[in-house]
Amino acid sequence: MTIAAIAYTPVLGLPLVVVLGIILFISLCITASIAVMKRRGKLENVPFTWHFRMARFSILLALLHGIMGISVYFGF
Repeated sequence: MTIAAIAYTPVLGLPLVVVLGIILFISLCITASIAVMKRRGKLENVPFTWHFRMARFSILLALLHGIMGISVYFGF
């Protein structure tokens, strides 16, 4: 099974690469929200280390999403 075939595997009626893109977008929004809300003082009970954890998770998802997206065009 190629990476392109895995990218087109249906999950919730959408290709896996699309679902990963949606999750990536939500993850990036959460990461940015943590930083903004901590700076404004509206998020007291969440430590700032969660911003870095979410950033690492977002980078991992972006790499996976990018590899799957590129594999569709290059056929690997």
